[in-house]
Amino acid sequence: PSLLDAPPAVADARVSALTPASVALLRSVGAWDRVAAARARPFTAMQVWDARAPGHVRYDASELGADALGYVVENRIVHAALAEAANRLGVVAAAPSGVEGVLCGPTLPGPFSVVTLRRVGDAKDTTSDTATTDIHARVVVGADGANSRVRALAGLRAPGWSYGQKAAVGTVTLSRASDVAWQRFLPDGPIAVLPATDDPCVANVVWTNAPEEADRLVSLSDEDFANEVDNAVRGVGKYDFSRPSKAGDAETFPSRLSGKDALVDVERLVVSSFLEPLTKRGMSMLEQAHRNGGLGAGVGLVGGAPFEPPPRVTGAGGTRGAFPLATRMAGRHVSARLALIGDAAHQVHPLGGQGVNLGLRDAQLLQGVFEETCAVGGDVGSSSCLLAYEKKARAANAPMMAALDALQKLFAVDSAGVAWARGFGLAGVNAIGPLRREIAKYAMGGA
Repeated sequence: PSLLDAPPAVADARVSALTPASVALLRSVGAWDRVAAARARPFTAMQVWDARAPGHVRYDASELGADALGYVVENRIVHAALAEAANRLGVVAAAPSGVEGVLCGPTLPGPFSVVTLRRVGDAKDTTSDTATTDIHARVVVGADGANSRVRALAGLRAPGWSYGQKAAVGTVTLSRASDVAWQRFLPDGPIAVLPATDDPCVANVVWTNAPEEADRLVSLSDEDFANEVDNAVRGVGKYDFSRPSKAGDAETFPSRLSGKDALVDVERLVVSSFLEPLTKRGMSMLEQAHRNGGLGAGVGLVGGAPFEPPPRVTGAGGTRGAFPLATRMAGRHVSARLALIGDAAHQVHPLGGQGVNLGLRDAQLLQGVFEETCAVGGDVGSSSCLLAYEKKARAANAPMMAALDALQKLFAVDSAGVAWARGFGLAGVNAIGPLRREIAKYAMGGA
């Protein structure tokens, strides 16, 4: 039986959180029904909070009249369903190959680009005519990932930077059923626990951390990994950042006032003695308003859902891994008879779970300009067609990329005052119904 007909009992740790917009695209090409039948787990709510300050935000699909905010699906299942759909639609796939050359531009005769493929395993065969294959196409689409060979061979650059972090991924079991995506921002990066399979007590973990710490986490035994994740999500032991450090304690503050840490002392004292208690009182009032139906003529204008303690993590299983994190965007998404989509065009931080969704939206935008061009008898490889795609893709992707990068940098700042501001901001979004719902709709692909 195929992967789709009989998926392995233990879910793979590499998953994606697909938005409703991405699901609609997969359904339109005949892939989603196979994904859903194999293994796709909806999440109906998402709760985000900061480990170092009071304040949280909770998004709920029911507020938007939706069945789910998104679906967590193993990457291998999406790949298999798309391959099956492509075969059904008559797409001809080459034998497993690597891209050896890309020729495109006005110097080539005729309206074509040429891609040279070398069959996997034939790297040493430089003489056989059957080792390589030349494919002539009106347009070449580079969809070969962050380290795109197509992009490099086409001479397109993708500047960006590394975050100096890795994401550790794994599969865990929970103490109770959950259809909520949980995300807690720790000083070294966010940890997310996402519903993962048809079993509501199984979840996927994506934990951003320093490279050496991420490697340590994935090397732990199942029991130790589960304990570490449980403590990190619930704020236990070394992951409890709720108490101010000694430098900020009111009892030690006067004696340290003249020291080099005086400004830090003042900041922490103001936050712990005044701002945090004020925030907590305000949150309590707003949560009570939520329980009463929200202020604003019963439409939930003001008042957000209270904080829900996450379930305990009781076990772990399957393989774990860690991969480096970076962000980059190609300076140009297109060249002569060539277009880049997905990670080949842009790479983002995984904290919003948007990478694969941006890639699928690229594919949809490119399909749209192809259809418009064909409708008027145009050439899909023409500069006017491809530049139209680039304009739409940049307009769609740049704001999300900037927002994710800004969030990563904001939550990486180790300052009591900034931490309070983050928590206050989360509480504010949670409290203002229209703003909360608009953010949720944007993240769901409704922008």
